[in-house]
Amino acid sequence: MRCALLLCLAIGSCAQAAAAATESERDLLTHLCISCHSATKHKGDYDLESLGQPDASPAHADAWEKAREAIIGQDMPPEGKPQPSITEREHLAAWIDAALDGPDGAEPKDPGWVTIHRLTRAEFNRTIADLLGVEGNPAEAFPADNAGGNGGFDNNADGLFVSPLLLDRLLDTALSVVERARPERLQLVHAEKDTPQARRRAVEQSLTAFLPRAWRHPVTTGDVQALVRIYDRAVKRNNVTHEDALHLAYAAALTSPNFIFRVEESHGGRDPWALSPYEMASRLSYFLWSSMPDDILMASAKEGKLSQPAELQAQARRMLADPRAQFFISQFVGQWLGTAALRDGQGPDAKQFPAYDEALRSAMIEEPVAFMQSLIREDRSLLDLIDCDYAYVNAELARLYDLGSSPGEGFQRVQVSDGRRGGLVGMAGVLAATSRPSRTSPVLRGKWILQELLSTPPPPPPPVVPPLPEATGDLAKMDLRHRLERHRADPACNGCHQRIDPLGFGLENFDALGRWRDHGDQGEQLETVGTLPSGETFNGPQELKKLLMKRKERIVTTVVERMLSYALGRGIERYDRPSVRRIVTALAADGYKARTLIAEIVALGVSIAWAARVVRIPLPLGGFAKIALATAAMICVVELVPGRSSPAGLALAVGAGVVTYAGSVAVMYARQVRALLGFAA
Repeated sequence: MRCALLLCLAIGSCAQAAAAATESERDLLTHLCISCHSATKHKGDYDLESLGQPDASPAHADAWEKAREAIIGQDMPPEGKPQPSITEREHLAAWIDAALDGPDGAEPKDPGWVTIHRLTRAEFNRTIADLLGVEGNPAEAFPADNAGGNGGFDNNADGLFVSPLLLDRLLDTALSVVERARPERLQLVHAEKDTPQARRRAVEQSLTAFLPRAWRHPVTTGDVQALVRIYDRAVKRNNVTHEDALHLAYAAALTSPNFIFRVEESHGGRDPWALSPYEMASRLSYFLWSSMPDDILMASAKEGKLSQPAELQAQARRMLADPRAQFFISQFVGQWLGTAALRDGQGPDAKQFPAYDEALRSAMIEEPVAFMQSLIREDRSLLDLIDCDYAYVNAELARLYDLGSSPGEGFQRVQVSDGRRGGLVGMAGVLAATSRPSRTSPVLRGKWILQELLSTPPPPPPPVVPPLPEATGDLAKMDLRHRLERHRADPACNGCHQRIDPLGFGLENFDALGRWRDHGDQGEQLETVGTLPSGETFNGPQELKKLLMKRKERIVTTVVERMLSYALGRGIERYDRPSVRRIVTALAADGYKARTLIAEIVALGVSIAWAARVVRIPLPLGGFAKIALATAAMICVVELVPGRSSPAGLALAVGAGVVTYAGSVAVMYARQVRALLGFAA
């Protein structure tokens, strides 16, 4: 009885303490925010008063997420208003987190949607190289991949459409790479006798050995026989040799959805399920290598070991140490920071900046890659992305940065002490990618900091707003700062530019190539005072980096979101926030080590975040199911049944609603194969 009474008192005491804590945070929020964000005065169309207590309901979660980001990012309250201490900001953020995500350490509960993932052009090339030993760029003939989703990565599955042009070129490409493949990579089994029956058995044995590697999962007898039937029908035609028929069967394997898609099985219903070991192997290899699993990883999947956290981490460490992982870093960094766009013509005009030659452009693209590689290789702190006392430069960048003599062959680490370099904002590639062809752009640079470091992108400009006029006529007498101030006088422009421009002005000491300067394009003394959206001012990159370091959690969260988006091949959604925060917490506890970031993302592979709730069919514009294109085409190619190449036959195979589009493409695709086999078109 006494124990029960003590327990009741303890429970009551805890409940009262929790209620008191909630009241304390709510009172603080009221004191700081309600004067501007109430039911009667909701600045920014944000009514915090009506929201009540934080909760994870669909109607309120996004609004509370927005409030949390403004608080922890020190964007609110604005300058001139009472400011909470860092401790108070952290308490408010933890209070909101507990309501949205559950208590600290709680397992994420919702893995979200999974869209069937088509191989990107880069993934296709690298998979073909690892599978067949065919180097080069066989996917060059394919349409360009879209860069969509958070972070703008081209491996975002929602943007990887299957177009008629892709299908039109896929078969020719598949036949070409098969003909160029190393024989041992095709795992060919030689016929015991020179008879049709012996050759057919050898084809069957060859495909049985080859398909699990090509399709990245076990195959059935039916899978093999469908391709053997292609060989059978081809070899019966006049002027078709055994080798030609064999190549056609292999090419069909490389046009299968099992190859061009990273297929994951849908279990039905709405409850989450774990990935299979082979699905896990594919996700891990395309994350770290942009290519197929190797034999070691496939063996681990076959033995069922990948569901064990220790084995998963051991495989990830092994793969990171492999030279193939350098491509992952290059892809991730170049697309996140936007520096890869320099390769496609974005940035300064070489005619106006003669120093901007191919060697310097390549160095600009490579510098942040070399920097990130060093963070991972040496397991350094991710906070070095914000500020540090070193840089990675080659001869071209050493001259651009006025660092004196060449550091030696390739990229070398050099010490910097003036605060101009060290960290992302002083890298020439970032500064060039955020410049106009003829000048710097405080607008682009301010937007880059807000979007790529602080994850608070400004809204897109209204469609009717004209661009900033070039410096001609009377405007030629005005420096860039005053021209932008005049531009912001337009009410339609002011809403966005008052957040962007003052931030970008703090980087005006860097010209369009990232060279340091003290005077502007017209010889004027530069004003490099910048302002954060919070109202905090700074002068130059040195002071900017100090203010950014105060926002280290927000910036590290951005890095986590970007890399998790790249790893999953989709944008980050509300249901991913618990996973993101869990990783950020682990990073903070381990000194923000770079390898910890990758280890924590991989660790999600045995938790909910790398599971699936529903495998979603991606829809291109117009509402047609793009997965139907490949499915319908393979029905026609593999089965070669005339009735299946009609719209009516496709309706039975693929489902209603996609007949017109998928049917026309599949018929076109099937006709190519039938022509190769000698059938009438």
